[in-house]
Amino acid sequence: MPDGNVNTKARQIIEKVRNEYGHTFEEMAEICGVATGSIQRWYSTGRAKADKIAPLEELVENNRLPTEKIAENLIEIYWHIKRPYLLPYSELRAMSGRERLSQSLILEIEEYLYERGFALIIDQDDEGRCVYIIIRKKWITRKARQADRKTLKEYYCKKVEDEFEEAEEW
Repeated sequence: MPDGNVNTKARQIIEKVRNEYGHTFEEMAEICGVATGSIQRWYSTGRAKADKIAPLEELVENNRLPTEKIAENLIEIYWHIKRPYLLPYSELRAMSGRERLSQSLILEIEEYLYERGFALIIDQDDEGRCVYIIIRKKWITRKARQADRKTLKEYYCKKVEDEFEEAEEW
């Protein structure tokens, strides 16, 4: 059972700091107030004391964009492309600076977009991977046909007729 005071993602944190900031082991050691050998050990074992690696973790976690900024970026991309577009889950996750996208975060993005005249549609691509479609709300409502009482009545009557035909075939 892992110790609550041990960060088991040390290797990923160190790699992220190295890739995003170009820091060496020596520079990371200085940031954390530890010896260079400690950083090397953390990297090789993938484990570090949580309080010691916290400065590096905070450095990379500050890349997490607030919900509003993610939604604003999605809107800017829309205006750049000038049409509805499809965004894979992995791209939205990378844009947000998160390891995973929670349902509550997606809902917040969806609400922010909706308030600004956009819709976020969650779908799957041909391989079954999650994708997001960003579209203007007016595109949806312009093409949509209202389901009035007459239309619904026709649908239900047809459904009942089909059920009777199926029953007669038995």
